[in-house]
Amino acid sequence: MRRIFMILLAALLVGPIKAGELLEYYVNEVDDHFLLHLDMRVDASHKEIRSTLMDFSKMPEVNDTVIESRLIERSDNKHKIFFVSKGCIWVFCQTIEQVAMVSEPGPGYIMSSIIAEESDLRYGKSLWRLIDEGSKTRVIYSADYVPDFWVPPVIGSSIAKQKMLNEGRKTINGLERLIKSKKLADEQDASDLNRAN
Repeated sequence: MRRIFMILLAALLVGPIKAGELLEYYVNEVDDHFLLHLDMRVDASHKEIRSTLMDFSKMPEVNDTVIESRLIERSDNKHKIFFVSKGCIWVFCQTIEQVAMVSEPGPGYIMSSIIAEESDLRYGKSLWRLIDEGSKTRVIYSADYVPDFWVPPVIGSSIAKQKMLNEGRKTINGLERLIKSKKLADEQDASDLNRAN
């Protein structure tokens, strides 16, 4: 029963140009909590990754399981955001709405806490850690979630791990694709401006 939730959660929380690397990943279940961990190397700068992750309207472009994402309000270093995600495994599909507070507790960290009374999760916290490696960035994502909906028992852990691996790659590719598309558009704009002058 819990394994299908891990698959959907990986699909809903974490959609090529040159692919990055998925260095390590795991999914674990402790009581009702689902613990997720992705360690990735992304072919983009620290600044570009941070900017993309903090542009909440762009999340559907990073991973297409996110069907809506927007900023509700901002106060100092805190951002209240709304996400709608949808994932399917065979015939079982689940749409999850989340409202979360996102902050940057220090350089290279992005933290998110679910507001349970406004979400389809009873509990949720995640932490993105961005480590500058020059032209590349090491991205470490850790999350702890408790669902607030029923999930039918169907799928084993090997399928869950494979789905999570696929979603991790999808997220890496989505980040890189979006950043590279922006770079190409900026270069084209600069080229057009130079020709006009």
